[in-house]
Amino acid sequence: MTTGKPVKALLKFSVPLFAGNVMQNLYNVFDTAVVGHILGKNALAAVGNSYVPMLIINSIILGLSSGILILLAQVYGSGETEKVQDCMGSIQTLVFLIGGGMACLFFLSARGIFMAMDIPAEAIGYATDYLRIIALGIPFLSVYNFYSAVIKAGGNARTPIQYLSVSCMMNIGLDYVFVAYFRLGIRGAAWATVLSQVTAAGLIVFHLYRNDKEALVIRPDFKYVLPIFRLGITGVVQNGASAVSMFFIQGAINRFGVNEISAYTSAYKVETILTIPAVNLGTSLRVFTAQNTAAKNFERNRRGLRDSFKISAAIIAVAVVIIWTASPQLMYLLVGNEKEIIRIGVQYLHIISMTFPLCVSLYLLTNFLRGAGEIGYPLFNTLLELSFRTVFAFASVQYIGFSGIMLCRPLSFVISTASLSYRYFTQKWQER
Repeated sequence: MTTGKPVKALLKFSVPLFAGNVMQNLYNVFDTAVVGHILGKNALAAVGNSYVPMLIINSIILGLSSGILILLAQVYGSGETEKVQDCMGSIQTLVFLIGGGMACLFFLSARGIFMAMDIPAEAIGYATDYLRIIALGIPFLSVYNFYSAVIKAGGNARTPIQYLSVSCMMNIGLDYVFVAYFRLGIRGAAWATVLSQVTAAGLIVFHLYRNDKEALVIRPDFKYVLPIFRLGITGVVQNGASAVSMFFIQGAINRFGVNEISAYTSAYKVETILTIPAVNLGTSLRVFTAQNTAAKNFERNRRGLRDSFKISAAIIAVAVVIIWTASPQLMYLLVGNEKEIIRIGVQYLHIISMTFPLCVSLYLLTNFLRGAGEIGYPLFNTLLELSFRTVFAFASVQYIGFSGIMLCRPLSFVISTASLSYRYFTQKWQER
């Protein structure tokens, strides 16, 4: 990514990511649709509440994966590729500590988490069963993400995405078989997820074994654990703070009832799919910036950011058109003929679409600064954004009801994007 046209390098890296993440999120949509249509809105509310602890799990795993990705991207950018092998021992350590530790923690604390969230009584049993089974897949989730970061750092985004696509297709098939055919209920949906994670982990290990067998037999060590934590802490805190914020906001949503919980859950799935291209473009920009920062190509970094904004303009236009023309139909696919749930979900999607340009800017600027080696300011910005979001939700819900919940995220994008733009124009990222 240090040579050629920046726009070409960014698209070459982000398009495979996009394809894989579309598959992954189509699984999430299919999972929601199966639960909503077959098991009903109480089970859908349980899955919606399970999103919060799953966000905590993903925040830690994906945050550390980004640390691995940035560290190794800098190694490749500096030309010191022999250091890649040195990092593998620390990555093995993280697989055991993070994967195994979180599996035990969330399995044992599942019911307590949902009791603290004040989940409706009719959904707490569903949610507990779902999360306990999901916890069993955390070690395999760690293996896939940590080893995928090793492969992506060298510029190969295609292979991990191919394996992820296989896993997601398997997940979709097992979802239908376990829930609709064998009638295993919400436990069937959870087991489908775990088995697909086992498959993804197995495929990524097989790839490393076939291409770099020695990397898998390096003994665990702590040599690069702290550098990985340092580079990944922004992602961990960013997503972790988001999870904590969502914990409180979900508690506020739960007070309104099952319809509001199901509507928010389903609409958020639609929003997530529509923002996939922006998320992947941000990931591509992070690797691009890390490699060019290591090579001292600062002007190329600026060109990469400008090109990213040009690409994102098309992404935003398509997403907004889809929301304003097809959101009722998309909600129907997820929840069936639940008219009140559809009405609330469409209202949320209309509101959030008005701030999509700021949402995309947030992804791009955060990843740019992180790729350039910034740690402190992205952390500060994340805490600023989420603090505003949480406080606004709790304060406004007293006066405007559920509309306060729907407005808290769009307004937080305004605050966050303004803050990140200021940091970029100070050029302190270049000094770092």
